[in-house]
Amino acid sequence: MTHKLKFLLLSMMAVISLSIFTSCETDEDIGYGLSGPNGITWYGDFGASDYYGWALYSEITFISGYNADHGIGRETLYYQDTLEYYSTENFDWSIENGILYISYADHGLRIHDYYVGNRVFTGYFDDGFRFEMYLDRIW
Repeated sequence: MTHKLKFLLLSMMAVISLSIFTSCETDEDIGYGLSGPNGITWYGDFGASDYYGWALYSEITFISGYNADHGIGRETLYYQDTLEYYSTENFDWSIENGILYISYADHGLRIHDYYVGNRVFTGYFDDGFRFEMYLDRIW
């Protein structure tokens, strides 16, 4: 067997091995990263503002339900400039086909292209706003 043929066969085996052992995260895997076993609170700019347009920081807690791809949550809002409390809203959440849905009493959000890491949660809303949330309070 020539060196070129041997190299080609080894290369093909490596590509096949990578495709076999590569796994895709399920909605439940992503939900577990978002909510953990007992709920996880994320902090940062979630794009909220008050009635007059003043920017608000968010403290968002995700709690999973029976399955990790859905659950309930709570968002507490604070003014960015003074850190004064503004309000708290409860919501339901679910992940379906890679989209995170958050349903408040009077409106809903869809989050696309999100990433849930060890200490950061990022993504995009339908209007294109990109948010970044952290496990540690940054304000």
